[in-house]
Amino acid sequence: MPQRKKAKTSWRPKQMHTKHRPGPEEEWRKRLPKNDGSNKNSLREDQVGITEYVSRGAGFTGVVKSRFSDFHVNEIDLDGKVLQLNDLTVPKPAEPTLDEEELAAARQKFREIITDDTWNKMSTLAALGAKDPAAQPIDIIVTALDKTERGQIHDMLKTLYSSKLVGSTVTEVKDSTEERIIRVMKPKYNSSSEKRTRWNFPGEYVHFLVYKENMETSEAASRLASRIGIHPSNVNYCGTKDKRAKTTQKFCIKRRLPSQIVTAAQKSYVRIGNFTFSNNVLKLGDLKGNRFKIVLRHVNGDEVEIQQALENLRDKGFINYFGLQRFGNHADIPTYEIGVALLKADYKTVAELILKPRSNDLPFMAEVRKKWWKERNSAAAAAMFIPNEFIEKKLLDGLAKYGENDYAAALRKIPRNMLLLYPHSFQSFVFNRIASRRIKEHGFKLIPGDLVYRNKEEMDEDIIEKCDLDSTTDIGKCEDNQEVKEDAETPASDAKNEDSIFKRKVKALTEEDIVSGNYTLFDVVLPLPGHDITYPSNEIGAWYEEILAEYGLSSEKLRHKVKTFAMAGAYRKLLICPRDLTWKFRKYSTPEETLIASDWDRIAGKADKIENTEGTGDLKALLLDFCLPPSVYATMFLRELLKSDTSAAQQLKIEIDEMSKVRDKQQTPKVNESKEDAAHVESVNEVATTEKRKLTADETAEVEEKKSKPS
Repeated sequence: MPQRKKAKTSWRPKQMHTKHRPGPEEEWRKRLPKNDGSNKNSLREDQVGITEYVSRGAGFTGVVKSRFSDFHVNEIDLDGKVLQLNDLTVPKPAEPTLDEEELAAARQKFREIITDDTWNKMSTLAALGAKDPAAQPIDIIVTALDKTERGQIHDMLKTLYSSKLVGSTVTEVKDSTEERIIRVMKPKYNSSSEKRTRWNFPGEYVHFLVYKENMETSEAASRLASRIGIHPSNVNYCGTKDKRAKTTQKFCIKRRLPSQIVTAAQKSYVRIGNFTFSNNVLKLGDLKGNRFKIVLRHVNGDEVEIQQALENLRDKGFINYFGLQRFGNHADIPTYEIGVALLKADYKTVAELILKPRSNDLPFMAEVRKKWWKERNSAAAAAMFIPNEFIEKKLLDGLAKYGENDYAAALRKIPRNMLLLYPHSFQSFVFNRIASRRIKEHGFKLIPGDLVYRNKEEMDEDIIEKCDLDSTTDIGKCEDNQEVKEDAETPASDAKNEDSIFKRKVKALTEEDIVSGNYTLFDVVLPLPGHDITYPSNEIGAWYEEILAEYGLSSEKLRHKVKTFAMAGAYRKLLICPRDLTWKFRKYSTPEETLIASDWDRIAGKADKIENTEGTGDLKALLLDFCLPPSVYATMFLRELLKSDTSAAQQLKIEIDEMSKVRDKQQTPKVNESKEDAAHVESVNEVATTEKRKLTADETAEVEEKKSKPS
């Protein structure tokens, strides 16, 4: 019997779509160095200018994001409504139906277009099977009709034949003449009826809520786009939300059936619902803020003092720093340094910093970086990648395509929104340093020259054009394949004509303004450096130029010769007060216990059990509920409350220490019990030994007594 030929094994491992990130990264993560919180190369807050606090106090111990389910975010729309996934109804298109009178009138209207013979043929076609060879399409010439009239014919066919026949309008050229034809046919045997359904919804755009867990917003959008068959840029949303969290936010897609989107969502490991329709597309920034529900675990502190700290935070607010996730993961190569090189048009340094080897890297990425750094063979290094979404892969492809020394051209392979994160990181770094120095040297009083919006209702401007600052996206991954195009140099005259509009958004406070009592420190804004920005008209304005000069830059140099990299600047509030802040303490027994009900828990009927169960156990948590404006970091709120570093490494170290204390506490009673048991046994043994000695002594005395007696 001949042996069966073995199937050829592919060298490329299959990428499975799992609940977590797909691809070989899951395998590599298993080989990561042990994460024990001792990573000395992890970025600290003081290294990015985060040093001051609003209120004094010792703070207390509490672990942030012990589990991703401890961090919930719900978007707040422009109407101030907190968005919650609570309706899974899938809307269906309105079926066009005509009553007998309307049908008779339509047949009469189009009697010259659709003759009795054509009607008979369509009736015969409707009765045939889909695979019947005789089931041939029937063409109706409709060149003379407008779009509305063609729609009336489609409605008539739908009313008469339902799903037995489908019609589509096509254009054909015959004898150099263009003809419009409604082609009537049997539905294709293996095609989805959705593809043949006319758009009968009350709006061009389908709006819906997306609930995701432990997934980046860009990844959710990319997965939906892939399964629907559109480019990721056609999936629109108002802002990016945290990855390590449970989040709900609004998406929109143009002219795709809700049932089709639901199917794509099921394969993308996200939940969707609350469908609405609109003729308006969602844009980044179309939100009023975010509602946060956060658990701090392993809380260790006096409850009275903690409540006082919460009241201070509610009334006095916190410094509106840019959080650590803004600056990457590595202290040796912070993202703002790459931004400086990009702003100085030093493209070689930009490329080298992105590809430079670093500690605590993913094992496969460490090998890629090492190979490129040593050999400078971009094609060979790029071939080591299996996932394509990494920014390093895009850059290596660019170097391989345009030449090992054409760094400027290679960088254009990186999506614009990802590349801009580097210079925006530098702007954020400058803002943090200025904010800290402003608080340290001048405290919380207004000073002449402070900037405020002329219109007090102005929202904070978003530094990132079409990219929300709440993003916690890994700087190393690309959202889509949209390359940066080389822009023409911006004429100086054109740029100067545009300066005044943005500069007039703010004014400098005078002594009279301060005395009037119309302004507080919550009205003060600080600029993010740029070429089209108003700086404070006091010593703070000079601080900006000092910091820029440290890095070989100036405000004028931020008017980059490539328009894409030109930094106009923006304004950002110095202090932020949380809204609707509430809190409560809760006991729990295990680190795995769920303490906040998510939108999906409510749909599944689990919310009551999670929220209303009396907590038991030796562990204590603090449950926080509050709202923040767009682009404000919840981690900076938590930093002000805890008075501790919010870096992942520091939080992990705290959690390890607290868990160690819990284990020691649980083991202590057992040890004491064992010691008591041992003492009891020893005591019993001593009594027995004493009794034995007494008995021996008595027996000896009795023997001696007998010996001494005469016989």
